[in-house]
Amino acid sequence: MRIFVTSTFALLFLTSVAFSQGRESEENANDNPNTMADKQNAAAARAAMEQQKQKELDAQYKAALGRVKTPTAPSDPWGDVRSVKAPASSH
Repeated sequence: MRIFVTSTFALLFLTSVAFSQGRESEENANDNPNTMADKQNAAAARAAMEQQKQKELDAQYKAALGRVKTPTAPSDPWGDVRSVKAPASSH
């Protein structure tokens, strides 16, 4: 019986500490009504910065594509190995 009473008090003590910590964080969140607005403003600013960064990366990519040389004539790396005339097929 003594173990049961002791464990019950220990459980009540631990849960009261956890409950009071939870209430404290809720009270601090309610003290500042602008926290949600600040978070939304920060998220919007972050999204705008990401969009600007993406536009810059796209511009750099397009500029790099413009610098790539396109071949004017098709190349044939095996041209020296092949004969000029193709052998006639025997069908």
